[in-house]
Amino acid sequence: MNRALLTSLAALAIAPGTALAAADDPSHFSWFKLVPGVAETFGLEGLAAQEAYIFPTAMAVCGVLIVLAIIARLGLESARKQGGTLQYVPASNLGIRNLAELYVGFVWNMARGLLGDKDGRTHFALLGTLLIYIWFSNLLAVTPGCLPPSDNVSNNFAMAIVVFVVFNAAGIWRNGLGYFKHMAGPILVLAPLIFTLEMIAVFVRPVSLSLRLAGNMYGDHMVFGIMSDLTSWVVPSIFLGLGIFVSSVQAFVFTLLSIIYISLAVAHDEH
Repeated sequence: MNRALLTSLAALAIAPGTALAAADDPSHFSWFKLVPGVAETFGLEGLAAQEAYIFPTAMAVCGVLIVLAIIARLGLESARKQGGTLQYVPASNLGIRNLAELYVGFVWNMARGLLGDKDGRTHFALLGTLLIYIWFSNLLAVTPGCLPPSDNVSNNFAMAIVVFVVFNAAGIWRNGLGYFKHMAGPILVLAPLIFTLEMIAVFVRPVSLSLRLAGNMYGDHMVFGIMSDLTSWVVPSIFLGLGIFVSSVQAFVFTLLSIIYISLAVAHDEH
């Protein structure tokens, strides 16, 4: 059996909830180990401290996204200064500003299509942040010397809890006690059973979001590592492309499910 898999299984047995990628395995090298003092500060050495990789890696992703957002904002402000219709003309090159506008348009159309203009605008910032953060985090799985925070249940559960709080708060704010009445169904006799099942489903949603993302990213990362160990020619590039595809799809699925959960919560139709 592959050594990486054995190490990962040992990690789960020793400390449930730790990172799925073995931090001390040579096949999971991280550039953070080369930064003086980082390994000691965050406890990056040793099997039991694998979750310590989440914080510096997640912060690195956030830092990159903040820098890109600032650059895009500066480009937008520069365009606005032109005034008139010129401020709406895209830049001549495919720069950060144009990419940001394409991304914002994509998320806005997706949110508006499922939530409508009002709710889409309300939850746009959360949905846009989730999608791009998860996507960048996932892509670290195919980046040499990087460990993706999204293959860790703790990182994903933190995001899922935010989604859980948001869609329940939105449902209660929109429908009041009708939010819970809707869960009981229209048949009084079956109301206790249906309400219990609906409540279980509501609390299962953040768990399923977390495990789905972590499981898919870990599986993709492990397959790519195994194929790289077997051969160094041509074949790994196929799985590298597959890894990029899986990273993109899983980021989209997490965000799309979040939108669906919000839309179900704010719906006021009688079914």
